[in-house]
Amino acid sequence: LLSGRILVYDALDMKFSEVGLKKLDDREEINELIDYQGFCAGHVAKKLDDDTVSSGGSNDNDGEGNNANSGRTMDEAETTGSAEDTVPEFHSINPTETLEKLSNGWSPWVLDVRLQTEHDIVALPFTDQVAPHRTVQPDQIPKAGEVLVYCKAGVRGKKACDRLIKLGIDSDRLYKRSL
Repeated sequence: LLSGRILVYDALDMKFSEVGLKKLDDREEINELIDYQGFCAGHVAKKLDDDTVSSGGSNDNDGEGNNANSGRTMDEAETTGSAEDTVPEFHSINPTETLEKLSNGWSPWVLDVRLQTEHDIVALPFTDQVAPHRTVQPDQIPKAGEVLVYCKAGVRGKKACDRLIKLGIDSDRLYKRSL
């Protein structure tokens, strides 16, 4: 039993060590883990996206790149810009619909718009290319056929689809989903 201690394993040196912990009585007690999916892509982010698009957008940053109103990172809380910057809508598809389409023979070209390090941790086994959403270019995807664009929560996938459409890719070819 490690009461008040954390066991650390260093796999490179094959050694164990312990780090002592001290209870701070003035801290709020944590009794359960957060809802990770809800925290990363829940209704707060959806509401923020709706509010910023309709109001012309604003980033109330706390000076460290975080959106003070939502807890989202600056990158995830960016607005889509002015009405002049609107792009045609692409297809948004959930994991269940994706599985159903794949089971019925759908074989899109698959683009992961997360970082390579994220892809290395978990990825769809049939991913064709990894290209971060900020740098994805039309020449990185096939000239014809449907493209499934995915990321962890959907925010970067949307940005990648918007970027590809602005760079000349037909919106009807793009399907966005999250893991």
